[in-house]
Amino acid sequence: MVWILMLAATALAQEAVKLEVIHTVHAPKQPALIVKPQASASRLKIALTCSGIQAGFDGPASAQTEIRISIPVPAGTHTCTGQLHGSFTDGTEGSMPLSFQVAVQDPIQLSVSMDDLDLEGHKVQVHLNQPVSQIDVDVFGETGQQIGAATVGATSRTPATVQWEQAQEPIVRLRITATGTSGMSTALDLFPWSYKIPHDEVIFSSGSAVIRPSEIPKLEAARVKIAQVVTRFSPDKLGFTLPMQLYVAGYTDTVGNSVTNRLLSERRAEALASWFKASGFGHPIHFQGFGESALAVVTPDETDEAANRRALYIIAAETPTVSAALPTKNWKQLR
Repeated sequence: MVWILMLAATALAQEAVKLEVIHTVHAPKQPALIVKPQASASRLKIALTCSGIQAGFDGPASAQTEIRISIPVPAGTHTCTGQLHGSFTDGTEGSMPLSFQVAVQDPIQLSVSMDDLDLEGHKVQVHLNQPVSQIDVDVFGETGQQIGAATVGATSRTPATVQWEQAQEPIVRLRITATGTSGMSTALDLFPWSYKIPHDEVIFSSGSAVIRPSEIPKLEAARVKIAQVVTRFSPDKLGFTLPMQLYVAGYTDTVGNSVTNRLLSERRAEALASWFKASGFGHPIHFQGFGESALAVVTPDETDEAANRRALYIIAAETPTVSAALPTKNWKQLR
């Protein structure tokens, strides 16, 4: 907001003072009245009262300077009234009443995790630390174009449920925006996107986590597919940056001790992850071994089943959600 004090004196019938109000801020910042004299003043006197709180300025001011009067009001909306009087060095003077509103909003804490998201039901649970006037959800698909949206009006409920309609296309990004009662907003992005890389399984020697040279072509083929995914979802194609991380999961069959199998599967997953890093994959890489806890083919103990000796290569923006194939979130980041 800008107010201008006009002096009718022969001075000049020009702008004498410009006023700008910084009227809405997030705590702990304070609203302010900014006074910008356009001519030198022997005295400027500004007196304000905002919800019983006094603020002001009284003194000389040079032309083209800026006087900032902070208004130390608490959270909420406040009406400010007052008076400005100016005596200028050219002999002119003038007064004007002041009246405006300011608002201070405590920062909105907005929290959403992948566990709050129901992709099939097209809804999300939004956790908030205060009542808000509006929640907006914008949904983007694999081409980067918006494919859905929803708005929920004023709510004090937490978590608040937002449900949207969308085109039948996989979701890459959700933009969630909460607007407070004073009009200020907080937003976050959720990227419920992942891609399993099809590949031929690397065969390890019994009890070993060393990748044999004969198995390298399988990893090279997988690396080409990973590069294709990275290119397909690059920022220049989507119009925004999609976080990308590689998750390598290792599994075994039921032959041997379950604890030993878990440790072996983790060492193999780390070996695969290390190969991808050495091959030039420049995004974060995580690995985890599940041993025989997530069998692809359910078998009795001590069963030699090749389908269970496998790995998953997953490109994802967020940590994969817990599932039958990924029963825990104990991922380790490759250093």
